[in-house]
Amino acid sequence: MHRGHSTTVQFLLNATNANTATISQAYAEGIIQTYNAGLQSMGIHPSFKQVAASEISRRGQVQLMPAFLYNPGLIDSWFIATGVFGLLLIMNSSLVASAAMVRERETGTMEQLLMSPASTSEIIIAKIVPLFTLLCIMMLMCVATLKIAFHIPFHGSLPYVLFGGMLCILSGISLGTVIATFSKSAQQAQLTAFFINPPLSSLSGALNPVEAMPRWMQPFTILNPIHHFATIVRGGMLKGSGIVALWPNFLALSIFTIVLVSLSVWRFRKQLS
Repeated sequence: MHRGHSTTVQFLLNATNANTATISQAYAEGIIQTYNAGLQSMGIHPSFKQVAASEISRRGQVQLMPAFLYNPGLIDSWFIATGVFGLLLIMNSSLVASAAMVRERETGTMEQLLMSPASTSEIIIAKIVPLFTLLCIMMLMCVATLKIAFHIPFHGSLPYVLFGGMLCILSGISLGTVIATFSKSAQQAQLTAFFINPPLSSLSGALNPVEAMPRWMQPFTILNPIHHFATIVRGGMLKGSGIVALWPNFLALSIFTIVLVSLSVWRFRKQLS
């Protein structure tokens, strides 16, 4: 502008969360307006005409041209739907697993299993595999719903999202098994899950950005499997991220799964003994 030439300034916004992108755009526009107001003190005037003399005025004004990445239409449902995906997997897995385990204890099926020639490992596998298979079918239906009903683009790799969902399902089944081993009835299992699932959903960043939480609560999201799965889904579907960007979340989710599965197997063995 000082040389009398025009130039282009582009402002890129990460619109994975449409609300945050809109707020960021408003801040940027305020900065640009303040800058435009100070151009006159720099000798750059919006309009000036010089007669019978050399041209000394420099006309110029900054115009903001935002480019919204990953969500050009600023559709809020894309952020909410991908977050609810992880909530459904964890909560349904834990509730179904705990209810099935407690129901078998109440009906006396567990004692019949103990009298059978099946080993403890076979009993555990027989309890987990059917639930895991049905919940994987539910996961595929959720992916189809995200694509067909919410029109969420799929820029990344489907196997990454499905593998993360399988780890999330195993974590939920293991969590529900642990709850069932500490519960004497179905009502007690539901009450115990009430004190576990709401904190998991609130501290996951699935329904609201992690940055919107109080600063002292934000580190706790690292210990939440739903948070890591939501990051995998949004990175894999909206951003097209690969394993290079998502490996910390896959590693954390794998650690949670191994720890919860080991804890559930240990508690289930202890219950059978």
